[in-house]
Amino acid sequence: MPTSPQAPLLQALDALWGRLRSDVPDLPPSQLTLTPEPARTIHGPERWTRADDGLLLGLVVPTEMLEAGARATVEHVLHEAAHVLCWVRNIKDTTMRGAYHNASYLAAAEEVGLQWPDGKERIRGRGYSEPELSDEAAVTYATDIAALSTIIPEVLPRLPRTPPPAAKRPDRLTLECGCKPKPRQIRVAQTVAALGPITCGVCGKEFTNE
Repeated sequence: MPTSPQAPLLQALDALWGRLRSDVPDLPPSQLTLTPEPARTIHGPERWTRADDGLLLGLVVPTEMLEAGARATVEHVLHEAAHVLCWVRNIKDTTMRGAYHNASYLAAAEEVGLQWPDGKERIRGRGYSEPELSDEAAVTYATDIAALSTIIPEVLPRLPRTPPPAAKRPDRLTLECGCKPKPRQIRVAQTVAALGPITCGVCGKEFTNE
C-alpha cells in the first residue's frame, strides 16, 4: 500500500505534539493536519472542537510555515498550543474577534515554551501575537527541530500549494467628451479621474462618465 507523501512530516509533527503534552499535560491529544492555505491572522476559540474520542480537531500547519523552516514550524505549533491551552481552561485569550492576543494568551505561551522579547512593545491592534521560541524550548525541542529540518525539504515539493491570486486590474472608467456627433472616449483608472478634470483638446469640454 503506497505511503502518503505527507506521512513522515505528520509523524514528526505528532511526535512534537506528544513531547509538548508530556511537558504540559493539560493539552489534549490531537491529530495535526496540513493545509496549503495561508496562516490565520484571527485566532478565536471557534476553531477548536473535539471528536467523540476526545481528539482535538482544528490544529493545522500551513505550508507557508513549513517554507519558513523547522524552527518557524515548531514556533507555530507552540503558538497554537497556547491557544488550545486557554481553550481547555476556558480562558479568554483574544479580543477584537480573535486578532488581539492579551496577557492571558502570553502567560499560556510562556507555559508552552514561547517568550516575549525583553523591551519589545506590544503590536498595535494585535497585542502579544508574535511571541518567540525561548532558548530553553529550543533545547527541549531540538530533536524535533532537527527531524523537521531533514523532513521538510523532502516532503515540501510534494505538498499541494494554493496558487497565488490573479493580479486584479484596477477599476477603470470610460469617459466621454462633448464632441459632436460622436464623443471621443478614454479609459482611465478611478484614482486618475479623481485627480481633477480631463479636458478634450478638440471640443474643449470635460471628459465625464455621464
